[in-house]
Amino acid sequence: MPQIMVDLPFEKIVATVKKLSEEEQEKLLFAINSDYAKALGKMRNEAWKEHREGKSIPLEKVSDCLRYL
Repeated sequence: MPQIMVDLPFEKIVATVKKLSEEEQEKLLFAINSDYAKALGKMRNEAWKEHREGKSIPLEKVSDCLRYL
């Protein structure tokens, strides 16, 4: 695959990224930083594991508690 080099100022890149949707920005972040994506994946897996083991709190209980704050 041929390589293409484009010289863009950082500010132009940031301005362009801001025009992306939130979902597109998230995809870009994970594409650029695979370590971040791996860490979030591990956190998600751990949360599901704890949920399956009954260690999570149902959303209804959380919202009930917040009403009294």
